[in-house]
Amino acid sequence: MIKIERPQRVALADYVEKNIRREILEGRLHPGDRLVTRELAELLGTSVTPVREALLRLVAIGVLEASPAQSFTVPLLESRQYLELAEIRRAIEPLATVHAMKNLTKRDIAELDGILQDFRQAKRKGDVSAALSFNHAFRFRLYTAADKPVLLEIIEQLWLKIGPMFNYLFPQSDVEAEMPHNYDLLLSAIKSGDEDAVCALIKKSIDRGTEIILHNLQTYLKR
Repeated sequence: MIKIERPQRVALADYVEKNIRREILEGRLHPGDRLVTRELAELLGTSVTPVREALLRLVAIGVLEASPAQSFTVPLLESRQYLELAEIRRAIEPLATVHAMKNLTKRDIAELDGILQDFRQAKRKGDVSAALSFNHAFRFRLYTAADKPVLLEIIEQLWLKIGPMFNYLFPQSDVEAEMPHNYDLLLSAIKSGDEDAVCALIKKSIDRGTEIILHNLQTYLKR
């Protein structure tokens, strides 16, 4: 019986973890949100055990915090914590992008351009959830093309820690929302094969996002 049931439990825990990871990476979970084991089990149609196992895995890597009453909390990062993660991202995300440049086809570029247009449209509409989802899709479509599994895993671990904080990318000024996006320049640099420009633009994207997030976070905390 153990040999039959254990793979099922592991598979269910993997399924639950995958779903929660996606919600975090795409910014649908906010800092301070509580995840109640029993409620998630009902939502996902599973028993409590695999849900708790999945959540504990995320606690173990610092993505969630365990709370009383069978619940877990999405942590709110302090400014110094976010800045440290941003510094690490500045070191490795340009590396992934440079490797991706060597593998991207015209079809890949067209796909990235399509995601970018969806991203811009979501921003114009003020649809924060869709904008964050398309932002994640754009960046990870690019990083996946690097064909560096270990590097991709490290980047995903970082994004799991900062994903909820991306909700503080909004609101943005009307001028910033309408101006040409950094991703437009990034795609142009990729097409021209300019590695230096690509690295600079990825770093600029991280730096500008960090600036907006920390500014909006301080505004929120002063309320």
